Order: sequence, then C-alpha cells, then structure tokens
Amino acid sequence: MDARLQPVIRIRDLRVEVGGRLLLELPALSVQAGERVALVGPNGAGKSTLLKVLGGFMQVTRGEVTVLDRGLAGGAAAPTRQQLRRLRADIGQVMQGLHLVPRLSALDNAVLGALARPGAMPLWRSWLRWYPPPLREEAAAALAELGLAHRRHARADQLSGGERQKVSLARLRLQQPRLILADEPTSALDPSATRQVCQALLSVARQATLVTVVHDPALLPVLADRVIGLQGGRVVFDVEHRHLTPDLMHRLYAGEADRSAAPTPTEPPSKALYP
Repeated sequence: MDARLQPVIRIRDLRVEVGGRLLLELPALSVQAGERVALVGPNGAGKSTLLKVLGGFMQVTRGEVTVLDRGLAGGAAAPTRQQLRRLRADIGQVMQGLHLVPRLSALDNAVLGALARPGAMPLWRSWLRWYPPPLREEAAAALAELGLAHRRHARADQLSGGERQKVSLARLRLQQPRLILADEPTSALDPSATRQVCQALLSVARQATLVTVVHDPALLPVLADRVIGLQGGRVVFDVEHRHLTPDLMHRLYAGEADRSAAPTPTEPPSKALYP
C-alpha cells in the first residue's frame, strides 16, 4: 500500500477531562500521511489540547490514540519516557512559546534540531557547543533561506518575534520530522512576517504531515486542504477546504454550529489530499 495513504494519526473514543471539565471528546479521527490539516474554532474549543494529546504531553481520560504507529493511550501499555522521546524525535512542534534557548545564538538553536536525527549528533556535543561542521553549514543555509543569514550569531533573546519564529522553523528543518504540530505559528506577526513564516512552514513540511491551529481564516487556503472545526471539545465539521463555507465558519464562531450542518467523517478521505 502507498505509504502516503497510511494514517499517521488514529483516534478512537477519545475523552480528555481535567478536574471534571470536558476538554476534548472525539469518537473517531484519522489523518493520513502527507495531509495538511487546519484546526479552527473559538477559544477553549480544544485545538491546543488536541495538539498536546498528539505530542504525548497530556494524559487522556479514555480512548485510543496512535501517532506514527505508536500507541499513546488505549489498549497498549502507557509509553515509557524513552518511547516518548523517540516519538517526539519524529514530531516537529511549532508552539507559541517556541522553546528556543534564550542565551544561545540563532545558529546554535537551529543546529539543536539535529539532535532528533539518529546518529546526526551526540548529546554531549550540544553541551559543549561543538557541532559537526556539516550540521553548522546546514543550519546556516536554513537560516539564510529564511532571510536570517545576518542574524545567525544573534542571541535568541535579542531577536524579534518573527525572527524567533523563523529560527524555530530552521530548527525544524534540521530535525526532519515526519509529523509537524503547529499552534498558531503566525500569532502576533505582521503581514510580511506572516507570509514568510507560512512559506517557510510549508517548505519544511514538504515531506511531512502538517496539523496547524489556525485563527486567521485568510490563512486556511495557504496552510490546509482539510479543515476541522472544533467547538466545546467536539468536532462539528470535518471538510476539505474547497467545501468550507462562510456560513459554517460563522456558525462555528457564533456558537451555533450544528453537527448536521456538514459531513463529519469518521475515517479519512479515500486518498491523500495532496497528490
């Protein structure tokens, strides 16, 4: 079977509660290899919670979650710390906090992405900042492609928000993940920086599956071919972008979404959305 048709995310009967409060309830959800999926919905809809579940950062109350053929919950035993580290090496994350090392340069932060690649760089080299020359060159090229060649030696805490976001994407390029989870990657960026970051994210995700939390509807045609609307922790629509209507979006954010308003498939489309 074509690898691009294999699900990289499989969810069944998922329920996440914290303190008795429902955060997420998904009867079934699958994402195929190569898909670009946007999660949309009002604040508190469960978008960021879903990303945390997929990254193994949140315990589920009930259900089965499989990411990149590794079980995070359900029938299989809970993953060990080592198993989680191996899984996260294959998952690139672009979160609002970015998780850059403030005192390190843009170049050093980008090189650290290679730690996730088997055999690319031992951990002790990162402690000494003794990076293999080929990886330094690869990181420098990634930063240059993002327009940051002149800022490669600047500390991360001296960069603007847009520049830090670009550094996180350069680090992602060095990581070479199979799945990318992005939580509002263009948050608080000006239009010019937003365009650059979106282009960079798509470039990095060319050989990966991309799941992005999107708040600006104008970015949906750029970042996704499939749009999942969440409200109150539940899926209210799951459609290809070409089937998304202004009425669906209005009702979603107005709190009037109806599960019958649009198809909500329990399985992915019969073929990958990207040819």
